[in-house]
Amino acid sequence: MTSTVTRRTLQRVAQPDPGVLAAAAVFAVAMLVYVQTLLPGVSVGDWAEMQFVPARLAIPHPTGYPLYVLLGWVFSLLPFGSLGVRAELLSAVAAAAAAGTTVLIVLRLGVRPVLAIAAGLTLAVTGELWLEATYSEMNGLHLLLVAAVIHRALVWRAERRDRDLLIGGLLSGLALSNHLLAMTVVPIVVLFVLADAWRRLFERPVLILEAGLLVLVGLLPYLFLPLRALAGPASVYGHLLTWDGLSSLVTGADFRRDMHFTSGESVAKAWRVVPDVIAQLQAKSHPLFVFGGLIGAAVQLVRDRWMALMLIAIVAANLFFYSNYIGDLDHYLLVTWLAFAIWLAIAAEAAVALVERHRPAVAVPPGPAILALALPLIVMNANWSTYDESRNHIGDRFAATVLRALPPNATLLTYWDALTNLSYVHCVEGVRPDIALRAYDTTARVVCDPIEGSLQDVARERPLYALFAIDGELDPLRGSFDLVGGPRFAVPYGQRDLDHEGTLYRLVPKAAAGG
Repeated sequence: MTSTVTRRTLQRVAQPDPGVLAAAAVFAVAMLVYVQTLLPGVSVGDWAEMQFVPARLAIPHPTGYPLYVLLGWVFSLLPFGSLGVRAELLSAVAAAAAAGTTVLIVLRLGVRPVLAIAAGLTLAVTGELWLEATYSEMNGLHLLLVAAVIHRALVWRAERRDRDLLIGGLLSGLALSNHLLAMTVVPIVVLFVLADAWRRLFERPVLILEAGLLVLVGLLPYLFLPLRALAGPASVYGHLLTWDGLSSLVTGADFRRDMHFTSGESVAKAWRVVPDVIAQLQAKSHPLFVFGGLIGAAVQLVRDRWMALMLIAIVAANLFFYSNYIGDLDHYLLVTWLAFAIWLAIAAEAAVALVERHRPAVAVPPGPAILALALPLIVMNANWSTYDESRNHIGDRFAATVLRALPPNATLLTYWDALTNLSYVHCVEGVRPDIALRAYDTTARVVCDPIEGSLQDVARERPLYALFAIDGELDPLRGSFDLVGGPRFAVPYGQRDLDHEGTLYRLVPKAAAGG
């Protein structure tokens, strides 16, 4: 018996699954592209935060993203590259693996390998995924885990093995541990799995219980948040040891003012955004990607209603969330990109099969299907100059300009997008050890040398400066300080580039100024 098992294992190693080889090929090519185009230095905003917060096993902005932080810490241990580049490698690996998983999904849907490869590579070089692969954030990992959940649902549907349902439960929990945006996908997949296999699950209800328990296992990374808060310091993490503080972080309570999911206009708003999303998909890929995807959705709706309706429901939920949150977070549409890549492969398979039926002479593999590989090459060529970040030193120049303008021993009060950039340069690279950085929020978790006391106390001890993109944010200070204007800088505000201007002000306490 043992020898038989060993022989079968050796046979699998000697003759690997063609689908796995196809997915691995897409992963390898995507990684080659991403590694060559990674951002080489420091970024700004959330992207700068994620370049160093995971390495410190700190807690980032809401919703905490514990799985991403833990994996980011592992990548920070790599023995090469800067801390920022190591963080970006996690994004690159996750995005490339998401493209490879797309191959596995469409193979399960009856698409031949060469077309599956073309679809996976096209997704990899579309603008949105390429951009996310070259910066440090959790969005590539989000797409990977969502794709893995969808793939596992397909495997369970086809083979009805208990282990696949259980793996799906674990993947669902992990997806939610990385990004709560997975809430727009996981419940839909669960409902479709239940609808498809309710007889099987009715016969063995213990499977539902076991899968549910594995969802909870996948959620265990959230324990990192209170454990890290317990390690302190209390002045920074203490509020996360209360239920209100922790739940506020995990649910993104600070951003609820931007959420309009229950308004009367929410559905209409989601519908109105569809043309803009279609235009965005086309601008960052190719018209064939968009129109092929729409055709593929129609074909799949006829041939495989279960899968088509599941993807349509996922896309609808994705668009609803995207349009009714802030409305300009394009990376929130990554799941829609995934659906269109799947549908593109379905359309390509239908088109090639039609040609082969009418022209049997061309049906010899790879046949006309090989022409599909031209699409990712066209998209990559069109996108390379736009999404190649390898010469992008905007963040480095911004930090150098601001830090050079500060006198010795200064304290700089600044806002999020600048604070994370300057904290990386100051705290990680050790530039200007004499200065200190501060936010209005004294518990900001991206500074390494918080200065205690009020701003008035700080100004009495050392030079105090302020830099903000919006001058109105300085209004609360005008009653206590005279703002002495200095140089103006190009500054970031919510985006990856320097699209605003801000003045570096010296803050002089009123009493001192009057004297």
